Amino acid sequence: MTSETRERVLVERLRAPDGTPGPDIAAVAELVNAVYAVAEDGLWRPGTTRTDADDVARSARDGEIRIARLDGRIVGCIRIARIDDTTAEFGMLATDPTVRGTGIGLLLVRSVETECAAAGFTTMQLEVIRPRDDTHESEQFLDSWYRRLGYHAQRPASLDERHPELVAATAVPCEVVPYLKALGSLGRPEAGASGG
Repeated sequence: MTSETRERVLVERLRAPDGTPGPDIAAVAELVNAVYAVAEDGLWRPGTTRTDADDVARSARDGEIRIARLDGRIVGCIRIARIDDTTAEFGMLATDPTVRGTGIGLLLVRSVETECAAAGFTTMQLEVIRPRDDTHESEQFLDSWYRRLGYHAQRPASLDERHPELVAATAVPCEVVPYLKALGSLGRPEAGASGG
C-alpha cells in the first residue's frame, strides 16, 4: 500500500448502538457474502451465505466489527472476538475486490492485532475452513498469506467437532484449521519508555 493510499484509509469500529441494521451494516454483510462466495466456492450448498445484516448488526453492537474506509467507502472488514483471558480471534476478513492487493487486508489484520495486544491478549487465533479430502485454491493462498504474517497452522479438526452448526450447509466434508500467533509486545509500550 502506498503511503498516499494509507493516508486515505480509515480503520474504525462499525457502529450499531441499538443493533439496527443501517446502510453500513448492509454494506458489510454484502461485502462478506460476495467475497466468501468466491473464496469458498464449492464448500457450501447453493444459496448458503456467510452472514446477514442482523448478524453483522449484533456483532457491531457488541463492538466486534472493524471496517476500512477508502475515501469514505467501506472497502474491508474484520471481526474480532474474545476467546478467553489470553486469546482473541479474528474472522470475517474481507476486502473489496477492486482494492485487492493494495494492503487493506494486511492493514485490518495488523490493526486488530495491535488493538488486542494493547487490551492484554497474548495470542491471536483465526480459523480456515477447507475441504477435508481435496485442495482448494483460496485456502492454499490463505495458508501461505497467514504464515507470512506469522501465524502457525495447528492440527486440523473436523468441522462437526469445531462448528457442528455449519455441517448441514456444507457441500463437501470440511475441516477447520486453527492458526495461532503470539502477539508479543504489539500495542504495548516499550520497556523503559516514558511518556511526555
